[in-house]
Amino acid sequence: MMYQLKINGLIPLRFSLISRLSQNIKMLTCAPIKVKFANLNLSEFHHGIAAFYKISCLKFPHSNHTRNAMILSKAFAQVVLLALSSLCLTAQAKDLLAVGASFSQIFELQPNGEYTGLGVDILNRFAQQQSVNIHYQITPWRRAISMVERGQADILIGPYDTPEREVNLAFATKAFYRDNMVFYARVGHEIIWNGDYASIKGQRIGKMQGWSYGPTFHEQTKSLNINEFVDIKSGIERLSRGDLDLLATNSRNTDAVLAQIKIPKAITPITPIIDVQDGFMAFPKQAKFDPLRHRFDSFFDEMIQNGTFTTLGQKYRVTLPY
Repeated sequence: MMYQLKINGLIPLRFSLISRLSQNIKMLTCAPIKVKFANLNLSEFHHGIAAFYKISCLKFPHSNHTRNAMILSKAFAQVVLLALSSLCLTAQAKDLLAVGASFSQIFELQPNGEYTGLGVDILNRFAQQQSVNIHYQITPWRRAISMVERGQADILIGPYDTPEREVNLAFATKAFYRDNMVFYARVGHEIIWNGDYASIKGQRIGKMQGWSYGPTFHEQTKSLNINEFVDIKSGIERLSRGDLDLLATNSRNTDAVLAQIKIPKAITPITPIIDVQDGFMAFPKQAKFDPLRHRFDSFFDEMIQNGTFTTLGQKYRVTLPY
């Protein structure tokens, strides 16, 4: 006896995937399976599953098997849907996930649900060139890093490159923005900062959790009084109230938050700067993500050479490394 399985409303699948599906169903029936797929669009996938339940899915060569077909078709539906769930992941491999924290002018979520920023604009153009779909998600910074390190997301937007991060992340060849890391202090509150960390010993210093401020800052502040903040707004408010003497941050993110909130006392950046940090796209370290990173590197080189990158930098008012 041979069973014929007809599935409508599904994307065309490679022969190897069809064979795998047939084998999965055959394990249940212990009988040969003849499978037919219709060449329809990916957008019709979910409609196809609904139709799958309705049409019985099986055609038996003898009418006296009708009752058994009705019983088995439910079981077949479960088996096939499980198989298709796996196959669909392969078929939709062109869907990518880009994650990061909310970075002013780099990666932001607008009230209307639209993701904007220099990083988003670059990736959208990359997606168009590569014929892929990129989905975006803003999460706490450490979670975003962890998602990409584990291969749960494909692209991390905007990390500064550090030796520690290079252990678990593969960075793009070239950065796409540059930040000056600076101390902010309350206006009228005199702080002596000349670039020598001994000059701020005893000061209450705030910094952002998970941020990199450069190797010198990392080493020199180990013995200082440091408070970490998950978000810039909290650090700004604490500094303005006098709970901190200095806040280590960058002007791009800080000025954006200052424009949105009211604080009791004004704060201002002081010189000299702490360090200069460049922001990159980063990818999972696993070898299977290497082709994606190489394609992005080639695409980004083209953007730099044809002037598109410079134009985008001006649009988003971001300091560029080149």
